[in-house]
Amino acid sequence: MILRRSFLNELANSAGGVFTVIFSIVLTVGLVGVLHETAGGNYDSSAVLEITLYTGLANLAPLMTASLFIAVLIALIRAWQDNEMIVWFSAGGCNLLDWVRPVLTFVFPFAVLVAVLSLSISPWAKDQMEQSAREFQQRDDVSRIAPGRFIEANDGQRVFFIEEVSEDGNRVKNVFMSLRDGDKETIVRAQSGEIKRNALGDRFAVLYNGKRYDVGSGSNAAWRVIEFKTYELRLDAKAGSISDSSDVDQVPIQTLVKMDSARAKGQMLWRFTWPLAALILPLLAVPLSLTNVRAGRNLNLLAAALIFILYLNAVSIGVARVKTERLDWIAGLILINGSFLLMTVLLFVRRVWMQRWFPQCLTDLPYRIVRRVKRRE
Repeated sequence: MILRRSFLNELANSAGGVFTVIFSIVLTVGLVGVLHETAGGNYDSSAVLEITLYTGLANLAPLMTASLFIAVLIALIRAWQDNEMIVWFSAGGCNLLDWVRPVLTFVFPFAVLVAVLSLSISPWAKDQMEQSAREFQQRDDVSRIAPGRFIEANDGQRVFFIEEVSEDGNRVKNVFMSLRDGDKETIVRAQSGEIKRNALGDRFAVLYNGKRYDVGSGSNAAWRVIEFKTYELRLDAKAGSISDSSDVDQVPIQTLVKMDSARAKGQMLWRFTWPLAALILPLLAVPLSLTNVRAGRNLNLLAAALIFILYLNAVSIGVARVKTERLDWIAGLILINGSFLLMTVLLFVRRVWMQRWFPQCLTDLPYRIVRRVKRRE
């Protein structure tokens, strides 16, 4: 009882610290990526924080699995280095198998949470990100412009730049537009402009005091320069409805199980792997934590990082093979997780019953044979 209580407290402290560090790093990297996408005109600048949080939710299942794995490993390594494990083994009559139950007690609620994240919340977060991007792409071009940045629209057919926008968003200063229609290009520069609506509700960009440059095509292309005091450009919202995404990583689980495509089955493998990994990897950390006090913890942590990377790559390869219909997703789920479960069992066998890779009787057999030969001589 004392062992379990103290170990669970140690695990809670380690898991909280490890998850905070890992999630902060991933959230920071995600924020940089979102800012890059926003600068490219893929997201609304006012939705940066929202998209960043969705990015964190989308990656939360693998992150929580890695956090549980490392937290159990760090807690047990500390116990080995402080000689607590030796005390429990000698005075308490315990072995490594006695740590399985406390680990599972601590990990199981988080494994359920990982299942909820992987099966429901992560696809929902990805769908919200895609929905936000589609809504932003459906806006008219001026609504997407942020001051001080070049924004491309219509696959590069339109380029806009506005130096300054008023607080109400209806008046702008120092406008630049590049419009391409086939081989022809039109460049418009204006000192100021504003957004107006006519009686029918149509929106127009009205530019003041500028020039329009029409550039022809071919080697003998002629330039035509037109100065204007007022230049109107109609702003139509882009055609197309905002429909649900067809990407399987954004499909709810209740819809995904009804789909028969190879991509859907690959996504099933990805989603169902992480709850199992949240149970297997912390158990693997128990025998993996056995270390020499003088050796330090770096080697074990390096081995844990390599094992998690191997797990992640194995899942990615399995998903790729399922998508190409070279592997059934259930077989892949059993093969990947079964392999790491077998590794866990073998490490327990070695740590508990085989302190060496071969039993002691087989290790001493050559020496016994030599002794018997010498006695006969």
